[in-house]
Amino acid sequence: MKRSLTPNTPPSPSAVSPDILVARDVWVGVQVDKIVKPIVQGGDLRVPSGQILGLVGESGSGKTQFVRALMGLSNLEPGVISGSAVYSLGGDFAPVDVLSEVEDYCPYRPPQNDELYPVRQRIGWAWPLWRRAHARRLQALREMGVGFIFQNPMGALNPYMRVGSQLMEAVRVARPDASPGEAEEGAIHWLAQVHLKASRETLGLYPHELSGGMAQRVMIALALAGEPRFVVADEPTTGLDSHIRREVVGLLHRIMAQGDLSGIVISHDLPMVARLCDRLTVMFRGRVVEEGPIEALGDPDSPSHPYTRELKERAEALARGRGASRSRAPGQSPDSTGVMVGQGCVYRSRCTLFRERRVEPSLCEGETPSRLEIASGHRVACHARELLAQTPGGGPAVGGHGDHGGAHV
Repeated sequence: MKRSLTPNTPPSPSAVSPDILVARDVWVGVQVDKIVKPIVQGGDLRVPSGQILGLVGESGSGKTQFVRALMGLSNLEPGVISGSAVYSLGGDFAPVDVLSEVEDYCPYRPPQNDELYPVRQRIGWAWPLWRRAHARRLQALREMGVGFIFQNPMGALNPYMRVGSQLMEAVRVARPDASPGEAEEGAIHWLAQVHLKASRETLGLYPHELSGGMAQRVMIALALAGEPRFVVADEPTTGLDSHIRREVVGLLHRIMAQGDLSGIVISHDLPMVARLCDRLTVMFRGRVVEEGPIEALGDPDSPSHPYTRELKERAEALARGRGASRSRAPGQSPDSTGVMVGQGCVYRSRCTLFRERRVEPSLCEGETPSRLEIASGHRVACHARELLAQTPGGGPAVGGHGDHGGAHV
């Protein structure tokens, strides 16, 4: 029997959400020397039921730590500071906020007004109590059908267990009453689903005997063997050569396109995201700067945040075999990524509109832009929303390059 999070409160029809996950105003901090830096600042994220969300951004944008915090897989300290993350997995389970009461227990609170960093507000002696309750909620979520495809399969697979043992253990998550023979049959079934040799010989291999592509396929099979309704894929093609990458992307596309599977694909490979996903969320330096339908990524005439346009330009340049330059203000380091604290637009130091004074500088420097709707379901955090559609450099659609192995930005 799968364990219910709220067994005594069955959901009413009005409580059923069209979104399988809604995260609002999530702050995640990490201890650096004597201060706590906010690596996710008020993050919002919405995954409609039956759809795949692409979460994109360059290295250091906070996208992976944002989702890992929502999945209970982050080992950062202090980790989640505030926010909510409501999972609505349906069936006999009521919606549940896995971050409930975090603000009542966390020793820190988000910065306010002119504050730059999270502020300690209590000793935090009860913080371990909330962490244990949080772990129990997330363990129950995984039993209800939440899977994770890790970025480094060799680091995620148990090196001391054969592939078959790990797959059979995952099969028993969905089918706890399965006999050893049924579990083995299920493991072989999932090997076939990810285009590996479906035999006992493959089940008998250890992780170190797998190639990179085989290990990634086993990781995908492990995530799916529990028959999840919600799957997170964290950089699923990182470290693979172009041929294997095409095969893995094609495999993920086939699997995610069937049934009512929902999920998140974390990546900086825009062509892959355009092929796999229905919606797009863009992060830069800890903040969500754009969210909308995937058509906004592929349409060169669609209004987009200047950072999203930069990502598209760089992906197009790499797809054509050219180096991709990064726009930046004079004197700024070209690899200056990571946390930015304080008021104002986090992207202004690299924004062409800001440098050319096409928008009021005092707005960009002193006021954090809110995400406002510029089209149906499409929101952008920029003070120059009326100029976004006029900004050159959108380039042709990137979705058509999904079969060329992807371009990393």
